Amino acid sequence: MIQATLPVTGLLPDGGRLLPVLAPRQLEVLRFIHAYALKNRDYPTGGEIGEAMSMTKQAASSVLAALVKKGYAYRDRNFFERNIRLTDVAIEKMQMDVGDSLLRN
Repeated sequence: MIQATLPVTGLLPDGGRLLPVLAPRQLEVLRFIHAYALKNRDYPTGGEIGEAMSMTKQAASSVLAALVKKGYAYRDRNFFERNIRLTDVAIEKMQMDVGDSLLRN
């Protein structure tokens, strides 16, 4: 019997992009950035992320670089500070994450 294989497209059934899995610390930082942006109507600086997450600014920068590489964030070069931005798919993931946690409680 011959099985037909479907091409791997990196898309979900609804057409959304499939994103790489995050390490636990990356997910914590992503959640922090999302919550900070909702609360403050602005994005945090690398220093603020480091302070809130009990890590150095350099460690925060490394985690941010991983989030950018994995497609969850990007740097808006129009801003010198507070230039990290979440991608639309990351925001959607965070909204689903919040919804899931509400369903579990």
